[in-house]
Amino acid sequence: MTLPLSPTALDREVIEAKARSMGLALTSPEQFAFLEARGPLHLQAAPGSGKTTLVALKLALVADGWSSDRQGICVMSHTNTATQEIASRLTGRARRLEHYPHFVGTFQSFVHTFLALPALRSLKVVTRAVDDQAFAAQARRLLDLGPFTTLRSYLKRRSDGLKMVTEATYVFDPAEPELQIRVDGLNRGTASYRQLMKLKEHLFLRGVFRYSDMYAIATRHLHQHPRLASGLRSRFPFVLIDEMQDTGEEQRRLLEAVFTDGAVVQCVGDVNQRILSADGVGPAAGSLLDEAAMDLPVSLRFGAGPARVASRLAVHRPQEIQGHGPESALAIITFTEDSIVRVLPAFDDLVRRTVPPEAVVAYPPKILGARESPGTSRLFPRAVGCYLPQTDTGTTVAVSRLLQAYRNARAVLLRTGQVSPAVTVLWGAVRALLWELQPPTTPPTLPENLPPFPQLDRRPGTPGHHLRVLLVRTLYDGCDTPAAWGDFVSRLGRLVEEAVGSRVPVDMATYTLWLSHTQLPPASDESLPPMLTATVASAKGETHCATLVLECATKHGRSHDLGSLLPVITGEAPVGELNATGRHAAMTTFVAATRAKHLLALAVHESRANPHLEALARDGWSVVSL
Repeated sequence: MTLPLSPTALDREVIEAKARSMGLALTSPEQFAFLEARGPLHLQAAPGSGKTTLVALKLALVADGWSSDRQGICVMSHTNTATQEIASRLTGRARRLEHYPHFVGTFQSFVHTFLALPALRSLKVVTRAVDDQAFAAQARRLLDLGPFTTLRSYLKRRSDGLKMVTEATYVFDPAEPELQIRVDGLNRGTASYRQLMKLKEHLFLRGVFRYSDMYAIATRHLHQHPRLASGLRSRFPFVLIDEMQDTGEEQRRLLEAVFTDGAVVQCVGDVNQRILSADGVGPAAGSLLDEAAMDLPVSLRFGAGPARVASRLAVHRPQEIQGHGPESALAIITFTEDSIVRVLPAFDDLVRRTVPPEAVVAYPPKILGARESPGTSRLFPRAVGCYLPQTDTGTTVAVSRLLQAYRNARAVLLRTGQVSPAVTVLWGAVRALLWELQPPTTPPTLPENLPPFPQLDRRPGTPGHHLRVLLVRTLYDGCDTPAAWGDFVSRLGRLVEEAVGSRVPVDMATYTLWLSHTQLPPASDESLPPMLTATVASAKGETHCATLVLECATKHGRSHDLGSLLPVITGEAPVGELNATGRHAAMTTFVAATRAKHLLALAVHESRANPHLEALARDGWSVVSL
């Protein structure tokens, strides 16, 4: 493929000059190999290797040398955060990549824009929501109210019955003309399957979809109109995919169908951070892993200690990570059932003694656990909540879910000073409320102008902007009294209807329960951690001055994650000897253990930690016994 790119755009001298102008230092041959490449490639980048900076430099070089005003550069990642981070680093001529004929966005938005939404428009379907939460809310209510007697009876006999409906997702098989739903144990010829398809079709016609539905719709549209692929290849002869490890199998097939022949595709990421695969432990085939991928093994985030840990926990692809960042301390906190509530204060003390104060301000410490919900496991500890002081008021108080969300969001803001994650919690609850309260028998009244918080309208004077101001001011000022709460709810309702452009029909009994204020005793400051990120997955891509990883029950709740990994972490046993559950735990812990610049700490029950304390000490770990 001949790109409309200047012959000198990726010359060594041009690269060095552009790097200097961006204040970047290039120190390794692997960096130059990636920047100079004009053809297809895969780059396996270690955590903290400066991957995003390198991607921004490559895009700046390509944008400077791009000569076509009809063909564009396509840049895709898998989260809005990642694409916003890339876009924020585009300066000068590289800003042109944000406009036609170029595309910078998520994989999901690419599929929507160029394949799925055109397919739905051709079927005269108005898309009102592409949102798993919205779909689940509408599916639950439709199941209860609709003519699905046989399906309801069948679901009662399955432990995953409701989930089967709320997560019903289309799949496309080229051998069949229509979209189908794949459900384990449910044959297509049964009355229950037909009713499930009817429920799904009802929501399809109302324009309510799951995110994954759009891939099936896009794939079918591409199958029915094969010339679309050649058109997209012509429009985007150069494609750069960031965070390649999060590319699922269905996404990979779609990418290959569109770009395999005739486009230059360059993939960047860290396959060892792939923790969201279907089964959690299988090969990362869907991640576009290439055995001949370039290696970028140097991490500038942390020092030699975390680099050793990360190298030993690499499941998908062996990689000897080199820690060229700050000197990093390693610590293990051991606890008992009685002392577990002292783990978080002990970590706080370690941070005060170990981490430079300026680093605490720049990269706040975080506490990560692989499991948020205790589930039905009888193990202890099961999830992150086990590490918090347990309060018992002796009475059971029903608190509205919106009020709970407000209090959770307020706690995040007060503890971190970060408004974005706090307001996202509150606005997410508002959207869930609105979807759940709308009857599924009429078209929903929530259009795209009530999107997730990052996409709310920012233009002054618009309803979206007023909503932003209301939510942020409410969290800063507080409204946890019945009078203040009532005023907030009233103003929120008016602004939502302004944004929608019409009255929002709701079930009033449920609405009242959702919005009622319940007076509870204020939480003690000692009961809140400095910062608690409930799941490791939510911290992907972050950098912390210090990270505490909490031992939790494994995926199926039959064992503990960190305790079983200690022989691997110390180098006493290879990661390849772990069973499937252990490999999944290693993958998750790899992500958690590579966030910290100055201090990596683990919290493990003493019964599982004690046999390995000598080996940990030899490997540079300090021990805090509670």
